[in-house]
Amino acid sequence: MAQQDHINRFTLNNRYLFKGKLVMQTALHIGGGRVTLSNSNSPVVLTPEGIPFIPGSSFKGSVRSTIEKIVPNLPGNLRTCSLIEQNDVSDEDVKKARAQSTPICSTARQSSITKERRAITDKKAQEQHREQVLEDLCHTCQLFGSPFAASHIAINDLYMPKGEWNDIIQQRDGVAIDRDSEKAKDRLKYDFEVVPASATFDLEITLENATPQDLQLISVGLSEFVHGFGTIGGKRSRGLGACTLEDLSVYTLELNGTEGTTITEKERNKRLSKYLLAREREDKFSRKETGQDFLEKYINQLFKGVSQ
Repeated sequence: MAQQDHINRFTLNNRYLFKGKLVMQTALHIGGGRVTLSNSNSPVVLTPEGIPFIPGSSFKGSVRSTIEKIVPNLPGNLRTCSLIEQNDVSDEDVKKARAQSTPICSTARQSSITKERRAITDKKAQEQHREQVLEDLCHTCQLFGSPFAASHIAINDLYMPKGEWNDIIQQRDGVAIDRDSEKAKDRLKYDFEVVPASATFDLEITLENATPQDLQLISVGLSEFVHGFGTIGGKRSRGLGACTLEDLSVYTLELNGTEGTTITEKERNKRLSKYLLAREREDKFSRKETGQDFLEKYINQLFKGVSQ
């Protein structure tokens, strides 16, 4: 990977804004720790005003794990390490994987890479090693970030629309199970809080300097939530956290043209001027699409040329 590629990633080449509503089909539990006035053993996370919300990191983790389950079944060369460590592989295995264009993701080799870095003293060799580490990252680590590279995607905390909250938090009971006897442990009953089903949260995702692979991956992940197969929060084995993504819209700012196309300098300046001068956030973008159209476009790209 050329040095110029890494310089360009700090320049704004494109930006995608995804907006929609996450509607809970079942109750939701995202733990809020003990810094709360609740007397529950496991309270839900709340804003300073006492309203439940979904941390952006929680939704980001759910989307990532959803994508990681599907990537191995997709046609083409999309790769994911699923954050599974592979530090027992030999140098020969690493070289062989690179030669076959299926490198072992750097995130999965963190310990080995740390040792390699310590052994390199030459400055030029260190830079080459850094470039190789970035090039070896799998596509999910390139999109969602890793210890070696920043994420392309940012997900805001999900808050309830104004006037949506009905001040109801339910409390449910649970018991600890002894895995050996498969029976409830004596005197280990507990309770936990949940946000009732039908709660709605505003979702906003920003994706910058996206590659075609980034757009394909995020489309796969969001499609699962659109069709009700995504889940969020804890205690999912109890049926909690089922949700659907509704009213999804995608806003696009493209300053370098899409894959296989280019834009003139005049058109680029026009888009950039509109972006900088627009008063409303959504007006900054050069194109708006329905979520369904956007997802279908990039998922179809994955299967283009594949016999079905």
